[in-house]
Amino acid sequence: MSEELEEQTQISPGQILKDARVALNLTTQQIADKVRLKNSLIQDIEADNYDLNISLTFLKGYLKLYAKQVGIQPELVINAFDNSSTQKKEPAKLQSFSKRIANQAHDDKLMLVTYLIVGVVIALVVIWWFQQSSSTTSSTVINSSSKIEKAKASPRGEVKSINANIEIVNDDSMSSDAQQETLAEESLSEPENIDPQVEQSSANNIASSAVFELAPSRQGIIQIEEPPIQIVDLVFTFANDCWMKLSDATGEDIAYGTKVLGRVMPVSGTPPFSVVLCSPEVVKISYDGQVVDLSGFRQGVTAKFNLPFTE
Repeated sequence: MSEELEEQTQISPGQILKDARVALNLTTQQIADKVRLKNSLIQDIEADNYDLNISLTFLKGYLKLYAKQVGIQPELVINAFDNSSTQKKEPAKLQSFSKRIANQAHDDKLMLVTYLIVGVVIALVVIWWFQQSSSTTSSTVINSSSKIEKAKASPRGEVKSINANIEIVNDDSMSSDAQQETLAEESLSEPENIDPQVEQSSANNIASSAVFELAPSRQGIIQIEEPPIQIVDLVFTFANDCWMKLSDATGEDIAYGTKVLGRVMPVSGTPPFSVVLCSPEVVKISYDGQVVDLSGFRQGVTAKFNLPFTE
């Protein structure tokens, strides 16, 4: 039987499998159970009705499984499948997958080119920034050099050049002794062929400039020292109960309230003191070791006065 099937090369793979199944008295359901596929799929294979959405690899796998179950060489069925005109076209899923792969590769190339362009732009910006920084530094150095060359090229015999040298030497960070030594060196370094009148004028200008520059550093800061705060001791002695109030020059209440008979109260503070006594005749006060005369105040009348007394 297999020899007869080999001779029929023009027979479709589905017909080959169907004839083999019928010869073995098997149903499509039995074949489906053996290969663990749906019965509808087995029927589609026998009718050469292949789903274009199924991959060629899977279709050929199904044909091989079917061929083994009916005792046919799988290569015979696969050759018949390849020679048939029913599967000349790649399934839609594979086509879409291939297109997706191609599009992804194109997108990857586009992203790579974009990254390269961005990298080049960043590199150009960095180079431009360094060039700008270098040009700024170079211009600063050139300006400084030109100023130094102009200072060297000017005649040293002129008074203006000497004053300029004095201003350069008289830096704020130099001490007064260093300034004097620098001025002396500048004056001694003048060539011998300078005109005596110019030299005398230059010396006068040097002296005046030196005095003008050095005078502020020699001036002392006049500080007005405030006199120290004077603290005076007072002693109150009470011969009877008496209400009193005592405040010093700072406005602080040193003593306040009723003092009892026999109370001796030493206090101290900053004069002048403000004193209030309800009965001055029963109180004796010692101010800085001196007895205060309270005889001028009327008895039984509240006395209010300042210590020391003002004339």
